[in-house]
Amino acid sequence: MAKRARGARKGQSYQLSNGSDALVGAYDVARPDYEQELLSINNLSVDFVSVDGEVRILDHVSLRISEGEAVGVVGESGSGKTTLCLTILGLLDSPPAQIASGEIVFEGKDLLKLDTDSIERLRGTGINMVFQEPLDSLNPVYRIESQIKESVAIKDKASGIGVVRRNRDESTKLMAELLKNLCIDQPDEVLKEYPHELSGGMRQRVSISMSIVESPRLLIADEPTTGLDAYVQNRILRILADMRRSGMTLLYVTHDLTVASQVCDRLYIMYAGRLMEVGDTRDVLEDSLHPYTTTLVASVPQGFEDSPPLPVQLGEPPDLRKLPAGCKFHPRCPYAKDICRREEPVLKEVRPGRSVACWKFDSDGRFS
Repeated sequence: MAKRARGARKGQSYQLSNGSDALVGAYDVARPDYEQELLSINNLSVDFVSVDGEVRILDHVSLRISEGEAVGVVGESGSGKTTLCLTILGLLDSPPAQIASGEIVFEGKDLLKLDTDSIERLRGTGINMVFQEPLDSLNPVYRIESQIKESVAIKDKASGIGVVRRNRDESTKLMAELLKNLCIDQPDEVLKEYPHELSGGMRQRVSISMSIVESPRLLIADEPTTGLDAYVQNRILRILADMRRSGMTLLYVTHDLTVASQVCDRLYIMYAGRLMEVGDTRDVLEDSLHPYTTTLVASVPQGFEDSPPLPVQLGEPPDLRKLPAGCKFHPRCPYAKDICRREEPVLKEVRPGRSVACWKFDSDGRFS
């Protein structure tokens, strides 16, 4: 496979294993040696309980994010990515959601043990989230101006200037500039609109503006550029890169490996509520260890007129109510062995900085 030459500049094109061009590091921030751990998720399991029974949505998920780092969570729809994000922020409805085990430690505090008031104070400038569906964060009965202004007020209060109230002209100018930076024409007019009067893409950009204006220490972005054109997507990714240079930490959730390659330092690959592979972005894309990761990389379109047909993944994502025994990916895996059908592998480190949950690797990390 074609790899980027040693010493190549960040942002130079290289090729994924199927030959498709990607820009790994196109928005890279100078990466320090991360020392201070900001978020630590340990053996988190989440069940959804209903009259029809109990379903395990997340199964012993562990994740680490250091200050200033950008970590990506990648997987197909239904793999548990959004549930993980909502659990971090304490936004899952209970019932039906039930935390079965684990801890979520942010800045030394276990979020699962905090009371409601403490969690609410943490949201905003502590942890913020860009939702995949913008209507989840926009109130349909308030104008856009009122909703962005609330986010500005939260930021001002956190920075200690809340007692100095901005006049109306200052606030309007700030909000208009924010929307203009997100490629919204006539921002003054948009501020007067209600959410239902905007297109889906404009609502998404308004939602993004409300999150980034608060300058959170950890921003969770759940498919923030889905449905946006390439120019606007590029603009948003650059804004996120600028915020990282200012010290923000990013948890980026996506199914798009090309975008993840441009944004993230490390990747966590999820399938059926489980982690399948963990490693540095370039290592995961150029030398995938888990067969599921390999199929994800192979599904990236090459973009050339004479490109061969994309390989079709075998089977469908599993029904979480009727998961197969053993490895949950084995019905779709071309390398499945008898042990894959009987026993579920655990996530283990097989190389420095690389972890995988697959029986292809023996106890010494050798490929078998």
